[in-house]
Amino acid sequence: MTEATLLATAETAIVIEPRAAIAQATSAPIAPYTHIRRFNYSGGVVDFIVPPGVTTINARCWGGGGLGVDTGGGGGFVTGNVAVVPGETLRVVVDLGGGFSGGGGMSGLFSQRLGQTLLIAGGGGASWNVLDARGGAGGGTSGSGGRLVTQGGATGTPARGASGSTGGAGAVVSSGSSRYGGRGGSTGQNGGADGRGDAGGEVPIPGMGGGGGAGFGGATGGGAGYAGGGGGVGMSIAEGAIYSGGGGGSSFVNGPGVTGGQTLAGNGTQAGGKTDPLYQSPVGDAGSRGQVVLQWTEFTVVPGGPPDVELRQGGAVGYPGVRVEAGVAIDPVSVTVALPPGRGLLFGTQTLADYQLTVQNADGQTTPYMGTLSEDGTSLVFSGVDLGLPGTTVMWVAVSAGYDAPLGSTALAFTVGGKTSPSTTVVVTPGYTVSPGGAPVTAERGGWPVYPGVEVRNNGSQAIGRQTVTAKLPAGAAMRFGKQDSPDHQLTVWDAGGNTTVYMGSVSDDGQSLTFSDVDLGVPGTGSQSVMWICVSATDDTPPGPTSVEFSVGDRISPSTTINVI
Repeated sequence: MTEATLLATAETAIVIEPRAAIAQATSAPIAPYTHIRRFNYSGGVVDFIVPPGVTTINARCWGGGGLGVDTGGGGGFVTGNVAVVPGETLRVVVDLGGGFSGGGGMSGLFSQRLGQTLLIAGGGGASWNVLDARGGAGGGTSGSGGRLVTQGGATGTPARGASGSTGGAGAVVSSGSSRYGGRGGSTGQNGGADGRGDAGGEVPIPGMGGGGGAGFGGATGGGAGYAGGGGGVGMSIAEGAIYSGGGGGSSFVNGPGVTGGQTLAGNGTQAGGKTDPLYQSPVGDAGSRGQVVLQWTEFTVVPGGPPDVELRQGGAVGYPGVRVEAGVAIDPVSVTVALPPGRGLLFGTQTLADYQLTVQNADGQTTPYMGTLSEDGTSLVFSGVDLGLPGTTVMWVAVSAGYDAPLGSTALAFTVGGKTSPSTTVVVTPGYTVSPGGAPVTAERGGWPVYPGVEVRNNGSQAIGRQTVTAKLPAGAAMRFGKQDSPDHQLTVWDAGGNTTVYMGSVSDDGQSLTFSDVDLGVPGTGSQSVMWICVSATDDTPPGPTSVEFSVGDRISPSTTINVI
């Protein structure tokens, strides 16, 4: 079949061959990136959620090649690093918006958070049937124009490539005003219709780039891009025949937060950026679809220990934290530190709050940050925290356990740049301990009273509040407080300074226990000890053998000195 015959049939019979699909490939990211994802043509926009802790995405985009393996234009290539926020949505566009018929689509990224285009690689113009009438390659700053071929006395002008944000003009047949390709859409516009009313390519997201102009006859659509290339023409007329491939779309790398932006135009039927280490053949070549490749680095956040951080009830502060590791520098992030609910922990102490985060980098240098306390007092937020990466960074806060904090293990929750980890394990131990008060005592049945008691020790609490003390006689032992003719409901406390204080108690209805309120335990400093005791005696009915009084001091329970009944 001759070129003239092809041209003669092009106006009435448009045959659009499918462009080559790209096989899904797996490949390793390029150091220092740790993760990679390829996006192939899907016919629509695909959303990518920025992972926790990620603040920069490296993007590489190839525009679609125009239809016509031997005559279409290759797609353009762009790359750049995009500043992102963990959890935000990037809208990924692959080979969309090419002009009817066969124009290569744009590929790029759009920030849903900012509502703006980040970068775009332009598509190549289509050209099929006539080998010399080539489609223009995608840009660069500007796309290439289509090549015009005429036979006989036919005349006209070729389709123009896009120039920056301005769409390229469509090809025009001089002998008829209704015979023309559609104009490429300027930024934010769809591609123009051709002389028969066939619509041009549509922008994939409102405001993102320009669609390729519709081609008039044959496969002559313009390439989409930051602005679209003009549509070409393919037809026979009385004077002869005329054919122009579509123009190429332009590229763009100057979106908000994009750094290191670079763009390479396609070269004839070949895609730009074919020497890039992540290029996958035949992406972006004439007759083939485009592609977008994203790479990123995720830092890790793990608990900062061992060893565990041990806190005494009502005691001094400890410093639980986390370790952050990455092989590259990370932009400053927000850090939130939350106390575990219901565990009685405090930022700082009850008398001296502390809202500071300390960050120590791999060189041992420390930087303090002041946080903002939440209204409920359970979390601190720190803004603009420099993680001091690459390497390993440690960060911590100062916390203490309240006097009533439950005993046992817990942890704070650190959220670093959207990535959450428990802190070093925090173990809350008693602020004071209660134990039997000394050597055993001997009680004769029906004889004189004895004074069993307990010892109280301060384990590190800064100030132990007054406590309720209960003394309970052993069940079934037939013992009494004081002696038969002289009940004794006193508690005596001999404090760490050698002073004694007497408290009067309330006896229970069954006479088996005494309760003393607001008792000063007399252990003001770390390691100090006091002793407290009561008066009891054995009746004639008390069984012989060892027994003891049960003391409850606050929430601590201990048997008293052993009582040997004889």
